[in-house]
Amino acid sequence: MNKYILTTESGSDLSKDLIDRYNIQVIPMHVTMGDQTYSDGSFDVQNAFDYYEKTGNLPKTSGTSPQDNAEVFKRVFAEHPDASIIHIGYSAVTTVSFNAATIAAQDFNNVYLVDSKHVSVGAAAVVKATAQFIENNPDTSPEAIISFVEEIRERTHMVFMPKTLHYLKAGGRVSNLAFHSANLLKIQPSIVLENGYLVSGAKYRGSFANCLKKMINEFLKNDTIDPDTVLIVGAPGVEDSQKETVFELLKENGIQNATWMKAGAVISSHGGPGAIGIAGIKKTAD
Repeated sequence: MNKYILTTESGSDLSKDLIDRYNIQVIPMHVTMGDQTYSDGSFDVQNAFDYYEKTGNLPKTSGTSPQDNAEVFKRVFAEHPDASIIHIGYSAVTTVSFNAATIAAQDFNNVYLVDSKHVSVGAAAVVKATAQFIENNPDTSPEAIISFVEEIRERTHMVFMPKTLHYLKAGGRVSNLAFHSANLLKIQPSIVLENGYLVSGAKYRGSFANCLKKMINEFLKNDTIDPDTVLIVGAPGVEDSQKETVFELLKENGIQNATWMKAGAVISSHGGPGAIGIAGIKKTAD
């Protein structure tokens, strides 16, 4: 029987339950505040928001280094000498992480790499689906796993909504004109993934709570999502009522067991406090 170990970056925002359930090894990305750089996951995400509020400067996020990847690969093979590593990377067009993993893998045998073409909860959906595929097909080949990821990532749909545009504006992702227009007209834009890039999606008008409902309803309406694949992510600042609204809408649409995950510092540094995202995998045609 083949032994596979999945690795991915911390920016996938996997919950501890999923990490423990499938023995997924997480490689830390990094966040710099002032002259200090921290490993993602090593500090409270609220600290990133506090830093921005105090200084007016966004925390700077960065990918993994070749050394970060090599340390995890080395540890995996020390514990599982006969294993093969399947590394499912954070969207390669958004960070140096995938290139760093590729460099590190050159010093090891049996490391296979594939780009998830997603970030945060979208990447988590791809990793979870792959872990389940391996569990159900333990004697499969590395090539078959890579093919599975390449197919499943194209059916993975992710969208998130920032509660405030200040962080996207500070990061240069929203112009001053768009920022002031959105505030004036009470417009809430959604952000989606296209070919690995974060781009502006549908725009909604009204309060954040009402726009959130519209976003979730559209997510469920426009795509035939497998209910067992739905994951939700929330940054610090999400209100309990908003979380309840999301789960109520999902249950109304037959999704009973969606998993809620906490957004890490990487995506939160761009989306800001209170941002909520959702991802799921579209069903294949019958």
